[in-house]
Amino acid sequence: MTIEVIVLQIIKSKARKSWPSLLAAVLFFAVGLVLVVLSDEIVEVILAMALSAVLIVYGTVRMVYCWRRNELTQGAVTVLVCYAVAVGLVGVNYKITSLVFLPSLTVGLVSLILGIMRLLICISCIKNRLKGAFRNGFSALICIAFGLFLVIHPIKNFSLLSRIAGFYMIFYAVTMLGDFIAAVSKSDLNEDKIKRRAHFALPNLYTAIQPARMISMINKSREEGKIVGGMLIEQKPDTELDTVNVEILVHLTTQGTNKFGHVDLAIKDKVYSYGTYDSSKVKMGGFVAQGTFIVVPKIPYLKHCLDYQQKYVIGFGASLSEKQLASVQKNIDELLSHCEPLESLYEQAVKKGEDGSELNDPASNIVRDVGGKVYTVVEGPFKRYFGINTNCVRVADWLLTDSGVDRLTFNAISTPGGYYSMLDNMFYRKNTRIIRRTAYIVADEIDDLEELRALARETAAEMKKSDKA
Repeated sequence: MTIEVIVLQIIKSKARKSWPSLLAAVLFFAVGLVLVVLSDEIVEVILAMALSAVLIVYGTVRMVYCWRRNELTQGAVTVLVCYAVAVGLVGVNYKITSLVFLPSLTVGLVSLILGIMRLLICISCIKNRLKGAFRNGFSALICIAFGLFLVIHPIKNFSLLSRIAGFYMIFYAVTMLGDFIAAVSKSDLNEDKIKRRAHFALPNLYTAIQPARMISMINKSREEGKIVGGMLIEQKPDTELDTVNVEILVHLTTQGTNKFGHVDLAIKDKVYSYGTYDSSKVKMGGFVAQGTFIVVPKIPYLKHCLDYQQKYVIGFGASLSEKQLASVQKNIDELLSHCEPLESLYEQAVKKGEDGSELNDPASNIVRDVGGKVYTVVEGPFKRYFGINTNCVRVADWLLTDSGVDRLTFNAISTPGGYYSMLDNMFYRKNTRIIRRTAYIVADEIDDLEELRALARETAAEMKKSDKA
C-alpha cells in the first residue's frame, strides 16, 4: 500500500498558551487556601452558592438547546427545576447538612476502596520482597481510617474532608505552577536533562476511566465525520523539535479485563510490552500473574491490536536526545537480562508436528500472528505481575527513567488512564518532548509508518511556515 491510497488525516494541534496554567495554579491555590483556612459554615455557604451558579448556567444552556430543537416543554421544565433548586439552596440556612452529606459519603467510600487497593499492594510487596511495603501499608491505614470516619459520620467529619481537599488543591497548584515554569524556561528541552519532573496525579478513580472516555470520543467523532481516516496524526508545530524516536502507546478497548487500557513502548520498528502473556500462570482473571515481556515488530503488532483485539491505540510521540534515548535502551537491555525465553503453546505444538493454528492464548498469538518473541521475567521487581502496582504502566514508566519525560507521583495505583492524562497534558503544553499524538483506528491503513512519519514531518514544517507568515 502506497502513501497515495492511505486514508489519513494530519491536523495542526497548537499547544496551549502558558499563562492559563499560571492562572489555574493561582485559582487552585486560592480555593485550597479557602478550604483550609475558613470555617465550616462559610465553606458550606460558598459551596451552596457555587452549586446554585452551576445549576443556573446549566438550566439556561439546556433551555436554549431544547428551544432550538423545538422541545419547548422539556426546556421550560428543565429551567424551572434548576432555577427552583438554585433559589432553594441560596435560601437555606448556614448549616446545609443535606449538601455536605453526599460528597462526604462519596469520598469516604472512594477512600475505602483506595485503602483496600493499597493494602493489597503492601501485601504483594511483602510477599515478593519488594520495596514499598511500609509506604503502601501506611497509606492503606490512612485511607481506610479516613474512609471509615466519613462513612460513619459524613456530616460530622465534613470539616476534615474540606481541609484535605484544600491541601490537595494546593499541591496540585504547585504542579501546575511547575508546568508554567517549565514551559517558559524551556527546561524540558535541555538535551542533557535526565531528571524527570514529578507530576501530581489526578484522583485514581477519575483517571482509571480515561480509556473508556477516549473510546466514546473517538466513536462520536467518527460518527460526526470529524475523523474520516484510519489514522489521525496531530502534530505540535510550535516546537523546536521535529523527530519522534520513541512512541508511548496507550491501548483503548471495552473488551474484558483490558477495559482499563494498556501501555507499552515503541522504538523504531519494535514494540516492548509487559503483561500477562503466559496464560498458564494467570490468576484472579489476570489480576495476578507471572510477569512476561514481549518484543514485537511494530506494524504487525498494531494491526493485531486494532483488528484482532478490536482496540484503538493512541501513540504519544516523544523526541528524545541521544543521551536520553540511550538511557531508555539501556533499561530495556537490563530488563531483558532478567528474562528467559518462553516457549508458547504454538511453538510446543509445532515441535510435536501439530498445526497449532487454532491456539488462541496470548503468547501463541504474539509468536504465530505477530512474529514476536515472548520472555518470562525470572528475577527482579517485575517478576510478578500485579494489576494495580507492578503492571504495564509501572514498567513503561521505569523504562523511561532518565528520559526527561514527566513521571507520576503520589500515585501508588498505576493506571493507563492516569498515564494517558499526564502524556496528554505534556502534548498540549509548550516546550515538552511530547510533540505528536497519533490515533491508530483502522488496521488496513497503517502499512507504511515510515512514509507516514515523513509526511507528518513535511506537514509540520509547512505548518510552521504558515504560522510564521
